[in-house]
Amino acid sequence: MRKKLLATVAIAAVCFGGPAFAEEAIVNQSGADNTADVDQTLSADLVTTGQESNENFVTVDQTGDKNDATVRQGHAPPGIDNYQIATNEADIDQVSEAGSAVGNDADVIQYSDTNVGSAPNSVDIDQYTAGVVAQTASVTQVGGSGNSATVQQGQDLDADEGGELAEVTQGGSDNSAMVTQGGVADIASVTQTGASNDASVEQQGEGGFAMVDQTGNDNSSMVEQSGIGAYADNLQVGNGNSSLITQEDDSPNGTIGIDNAYNADPEATVQQFGDDNTSSVAQSNLGGGFNQVANVTQNGNANISDVAQTGTGPNFTGTLRAVVTQSDGSTSAVTQSATDGHAKNLFATVNQAGASSSDISQDASGYRASGLSAKVTQDGGSAATVQQTVANPSTSFSGAVESGDVSTVINQNGGSTANVTQAVYGNGSTGIDANITQDNGAIADVTQTMNGDGDADLLATVTQDGASGAVVTQTYNLDLSNSFEAAVTQTGDGNLAGVAQSDAGAANGGDSGIYADVTQTGEGNIAGVTQSNRQHSAYVDQIGDGNVALATQGGIGNTADIDQVNNYNLAAVTQGASGNTGTVMQTGQFNAAMISQDGSSFALGNDGYIEQSGTGNFGMVDQDASRRGDADISQGGTGGFAKITQADWNSEASISQTAGAGNFAEISQEGGTSLSTGNDASVTQSTDGGWASIMQTGELNDANVTQAVASNATATITQIGTGNFANVSQ
Repeated sequence: MRKKLLATVAIAAVCFGGPAFAEEAIVNQSGADNTADVDQTLSADLVTTGQESNENFVTVDQTGDKNDATVRQGHAPPGIDNYQIATNEADIDQVSEAGSAVGNDADVIQYSDTNVGSAPNSVDIDQYTAGVVAQTASVTQVGGSGNSATVQQGQDLDADEGGELAEVTQGGSDNSAMVTQGGVADIASVTQTGASNDASVEQQGEGGFAMVDQTGNDNSSMVEQSGIGAYADNLQVGNGNSSLITQEDDSPNGTIGIDNAYNADPEATVQQFGDDNTSSVAQSNLGGGFNQVANVTQNGNANISDVAQTGTGPNFTGTLRAVVTQSDGSTSAVTQSATDGHAKNLFATVNQAGASSSDISQDASGYRASGLSAKVTQDGGSAATVQQTVANPSTSFSGAVESGDVSTVINQNGGSTANVTQAVYGNGSTGIDANITQDNGAIADVTQTMNGDGDADLLATVTQDGASGAVVTQTYNLDLSNSFEAAVTQTGDGNLAGVAQSDAGAANGGDSGIYADVTQTGEGNIAGVTQSNRQHSAYVDQIGDGNVALATQGGIGNTADIDQVNNYNLAAVTQGASGNTGTVMQTGQFNAAMISQDGSSFALGNDGYIEQSGTGNFGMVDQDASRRGDADISQGGTGGFAKITQADWNSEASISQTAGAGNFAEISQEGGTSLSTGNDASVTQSTDGGWASIMQTGELNDANVTQAVASNATATITQIGTGNFANVSQ
């Protein structure tokens, strides 16, 4: 038989006869410690009555503190054959006076039949007044479809200290749950199972905690939290899921000075395991902050994640942490920004499987802005873009005002693309580091910039395998800068490496320590290094046939070193100004090496060295307006050709050709006046069929040709000027 309706005050019940009937219960209570218990459930023993439907309506209004309301609708147990609940509706309002203890409880359970049909269940719970004792609202909807639940709690934010609790559990289809809470340490939990679910949680006040668990199809969840210490956890399993979490710490003081500050900033966790998932997380601190955290995991198809973290305010602003894990060709965007005070410690990590795309943007500005870290792992034709910027507004260099510490690590395979842009602005900045590892026809582009006096430490490392391309650009813009380093390592055929390093500080500004190192193994590779200003070093190592190495340096005190092994390779070194050294070593046949050192009329002390072993090699050193220059070419093999040209005085040129016949050597020197020191030229050939030529103009020059051969040697010395010396030994 039907259970009785119980309450401690007047209850109005209206029953409509016939095969379909309705019940309505209205409870009004005023005062404290009241209890309302409304039971509109159908027992299993009514199966034989022939009743086909039922409509249940409950309204409970309670005014006062510590009131309880319990509503049960439907039939128990659910699943009775040949019976359909048409409608279950429950509306509970609990209101207390401002400043009271409150502590109201509301509990609604609705049952409907999943075998025959289901009710459009509806629950609306309003708990308006905040207090020092927690309010609790619980909604459970079992079976059926078309469910809806609404909970509102503690809307007086300034007075609420109790910590509200809202729990919603829904099973079925077309569910919708909305929870709105305001106060301190509120907890909201929503669980939905079925299809077309929709959950929205909004919390205001400190210490909000929200959990949403959705399983089914077409799920959508939105959580918005405002206040210190917000935490949101969303788990979605199914198809077409979408999750949006927005967390804002709007306190002007942020989390500065509170207990356990590292757990007081917004934190969000999103897990999606279905198809067509979309997740967006936005976190912000108005005041200083310590530890924003966003974790997003997406497994399935066509996943998209967008994480934005912002910290503004005085004093310490950070730490911002975002971790995104995706599969099946996903798209990820992470944006992090910290401004004012000690803006630092921005961390972004993206792990993707499949042909994915990742975009990370990190910006920090402040007198000690530092600590930007981005890590990306991808495979299968992916693309990664990282932009990192640190701005230090200091206008004078001081060891106490420093910024920097920027790093990027990218690991890719399967013909991927990596684009990294890193910049630090401000005096006394240190530390930019980019490390990229790729294979199978990948492309890497790294741009690093420092703009400030006393800046230091740029490092770019690129490792590639298989017909890949790498471009590294590094720039210092002011004085007292030092320590650039670019390292490119490529394995396989058809690789391209380009390194451009520019030190725009004054030539005598103390800048130093610029290095480029390119290593290529395979055939048909091309390496180019361009460096400007002073004290640069370029190293190129190539193993294989048909490789090309180019090194161009402008400024003083530079060093270029090219080492090539195997055949048909080309090496060219171009250096300007003075105090430069160019060295080329080649092992193999039909290789060509050229060194050009073109200084000003006052350039001093350029050195060019070429060493070649093998057949048919060509070596040339050209030193123009470079007094006290030194050029040496050593060739071991047959059919070699060596040429040295020097245009200034007090220079030395030497050609040595051994272990082969038919070699050619040519030296041309242009000297100065009687007040100048003459040039020295020497040619040594130790095989048959050698040809040697020395041409000198000016005064006090010295020429020596030594041909220790059995036959067919030719030596020619031409000197124009006075006080010259020539010696030929055959």
